[in-house]
Amino acid sequence: MKKSKAFFSSLSTKMMLLVVIGAFLLALTLVAISGILTNRILTENAASQMNLFCEERGDDLNTEFVRVEDAVGSLARWTTNKIPDVKTISEDGKLRDSIVKDADDLIRFMTEHNKFIQGAYIHYTLDVTGVTDREEGVYYTRNAEGKFVTYPFTQKEIEEDPVADYWYYGPIRNKKAGWTKPYYDASANDHMISYVEPIFIGDKPVAIIGLDISFTRLLKWVDSFKYQSSGYMYLKEADGSAHYHLDDLGKDHLHNDEDDHLTENAELMGKPATGEELIRYEFQGDDRAMAFITLRNGMKIVLCDSYASVFSSRDRAIRIMIYISVGMTIILAAIAALMANRFTGPLRDLTSAANEISEGDYDVVLPPEKDNEVGELSRAFRIAIDNIRARSEDIKARIRVQEQRLEKNAQTMKQQEDDLLTMRNLAYVDSLTNVKNKTAYEDTVGYIDEQIKSGTAEFAVIMCDLNYLKIINDNLGHQAGDDVLRKASRLLCKAFPLSTVFRIGGDEFVVIPSVVEYARMDEMLGTLKELLDQENEEHENVLDRVSFAVGSAVYDKEKDHSFKDVFERADKKMYEAKQVIHEHDGYAGGTR
Repeated sequence: MKKSKAFFSSLSTKMMLLVVIGAFLLALTLVAISGILTNRILTENAASQMNLFCEERGDDLNTEFVRVEDAVGSLARWTTNKIPDVKTISEDGKLRDSIVKDADDLIRFMTEHNKFIQGAYIHYTLDVTGVTDREEGVYYTRNAEGKFVTYPFTQKEIEEDPVADYWYYGPIRNKKAGWTKPYYDASANDHMISYVEPIFIGDKPVAIIGLDISFTRLLKWVDSFKYQSSGYMYLKEADGSAHYHLDDLGKDHLHNDEDDHLTENAELMGKPATGEELIRYEFQGDDRAMAFITLRNGMKIVLCDSYASVFSSRDRAIRIMIYISVGMTIILAAIAALMANRFTGPLRDLTSAANEISEGDYDVVLPPEKDNEVGELSRAFRIAIDNIRARSEDIKARIRVQEQRLEKNAQTMKQQEDDLLTMRNLAYVDSLTNVKNKTAYEDTVGYIDEQIKSGTAEFAVIMCDLNYLKIINDNLGHQAGDDVLRKASRLLCKAFPLSTVFRIGGDEFVVIPSVVEYARMDEMLGTLKELLDQENEEHENVLDRVSFAVGSAVYDKEKDHSFKDVFERADKKMYEAKQVIHEHDGYAGGTR
């Protein structure tokens, strides 16, 4: 018993126990701090990955929605330009039929190859036609082979259509284009969402244009999005009143937000997106996590997964860290027990000094620097403290200089970016005519050649050469020539309002039609001829006219290998047209 008492009362034993307890507490502190930091970092990483996946899938859906919106918007603008006024369109049934007939190719071109579009329509309003048995418009729907077919639909049937409030009355009441909520269309035997734009002349609704998207096919696409091993996606209303899952579509009761018991970040449910965070909730006893963003049509696309699955990496990392920390604690305690027999007071002082240094306090009191191991260690501590203090001050000074330099560089870069943007805009515009210049033309040619290489090109080239510019310059002066060039550019921009017009030479212009005007190019060329005839109807003298020689060519992927091939065909046709104009006007000078 005496031996045992002496053992526990010795300074060496007490020191050993003190060091072991201190090492254990230090390890626990490190475990706790590391656990908190690891939990935060991995939690943020898991939330960020889940939100990023949701945003990427949402961008895919929004791309399809934008295509639908652009198609409806283009068709609405085209139709508006065709309607002269309310009185004429109301009284002239042939004009109404003509507009619908002319729209046929445009509707099919913009919509038939979109796999989600089930139906398309342009329809006159009851305010224009009244309730009649006459078909005042056209409605297309896909058949079993996926082709658009015409579906007869009279004005009288509008009042009898059970879903007319979605595609007809609702958009007219709202007086603006917008998306509908999902609804079931018995005529198509499918659930739909529609994007509809009403056309108004003044306060009078005259027509309505829309596209129907198969909500079933849309949900199948969303259902195909898988996240890791167990995550899935679905759509829901912005207010959470209905969750749309493919298997539940058409049921009387749909799952909604009230069925989910929110446990964390419930305030995010009213936000447009979860951002960098996740919502934690319980559903039928399962602990789950969700992320969402709001789509262009007002719905939200939601990504859900098991909470344990989402944070499995974090939990596994924390467990491993705990195991490592416990092992290191045991090893450290064993080493401390061995060393405690050799060091007492000086070691305790050095340990205390080390703790203070780790907290940033460099004004510590060290043991005397005697001629022994502890003295050498004390001397090394002092040298290290001096070096650390000097290095710390140097680093702080460098950081301050670097921050000032970064701030100055950021200001310089911002100014350079602004100057570059201004110069780029100026470099792409012809200063005389305000249309795109040759630099912009060459960039566009390069872009089209890349499309040809990738197999996605679909374009046409319209070559326009202004006649008699040299005669006008020689006889009336260059100011008169400049006036004719400006008139010519305005006529081209008016004839092709949705296309890009380039001035590539002194009297040479090129028009590259947009998607909409590409589909109606012959009509656009006819419009240009009408504008030229109107401009020149009172002028017989070539010096008073704006005269164009025009040649056009359409890209043929079977024989055209570059933009230049299409351009040369258009240029050849233009040259032939110029010769005819010169012969008609009795001008025998110059070929160009």
